[in-house]
Amino acid sequence: MGLFDRFKKQGDAAPTDADSAMWLAQAESYVRLSRYTDALHCLDKAILCDAKNPVAWHEKGRLLAMAKEEKTSISCYDKAIELRPESAVYYHNKGDALASFGRYAEADVCFLKALSLSPDDVVFLTSHARMLSLAKKYREADDIMVKVCGLEPRGPEHWFNRATMLFECGKMEDAISCYKAAFEIAPGHAVSYFNCANALSSLGRYEEAVFYYDKALKYERSLTGAMNNKGFALSNLGKHADAYDCFRRVLIALPKDANAWYNKGYEQMLLGKYSEAVSSFDNALSFADGNDRELIAKCREAKEKAARS
Repeated sequence: MGLFDRFKKQGDAAPTDADSAMWLAQAESYVRLSRYTDALHCLDKAILCDAKNPVAWHEKGRLLAMAKEEKTSISCYDKAIELRPESAVYYHNKGDALASFGRYAEADVCFLKALSLSPDDVVFLTSHARMLSLAKKYREADDIMVKVCGLEPRGPEHWFNRATMLFECGKMEDAISCYKAAFEIAPGHAVSYFNCANALSSLGRYEEAVFYYDKALKYERSLTGAMNNKGFALSNLGKHADAYDCFRRVLIALPKDANAWYNKGYEQMLLGKYSEAVSSFDNALSFADGNDRELIAKCREAKEKAARS
């Protein structure tokens, strides 16, 4: 006999707060299993048992936001806040949901309310900064991240988050400084090396970029993006044999990656290996998404050029 059957056999007894808690606990179990439809069913049961259960309303709002159910998600958050108006977490999570729906002005109000209740919460501050960055209010976002880094200066994730926001608004030098701060605190932080290298590449500083791509790969050998971008940096330095080897390595991990086949073929062509380049371009075309017209056009043009050479 399952949980639902046991609940039904309680007869005509009025549902209690304990019943609501039981359904809420079952919903949490389903969430851990990524069974969100079942979790929502249990949350509805929890609310039916106790319509004043703020946690059930909040969790329902959270799951509906994940499912992109904008209107019902926000109404559930509103009900949770009505029942527990001093919960900073509820305002924060409603703000996150609103930001995910592009409703930045309303999200801002929620984040500010959460921060009025918990002013130095670095999670709330970071979420607020991320929302402001999405709204293209980069200066305000960075001001908040400066505060976050000041509150927890030994947290590499804070420097990384600040760097990423600076990268997104084109402040590459500042982003590089923050990525460096992140991996100085946590020397094995591969993604900080990787993104630092990307920022350096965007500035044309390819030798430095290769150094940091190698650092990223030292700590995370499976980081194919670093190997791929290292190939581009080497190609820009005129080191085509080394660039070719990078794309070859990418294809060991991702044998059906159309872009990697194109990149490999391009380097083969620059190395004078024209017949091999044609074969690589053929592979790129065979694996290309039919909707990726730009890649397909590049492959066909490069293949014709290699075939004529």
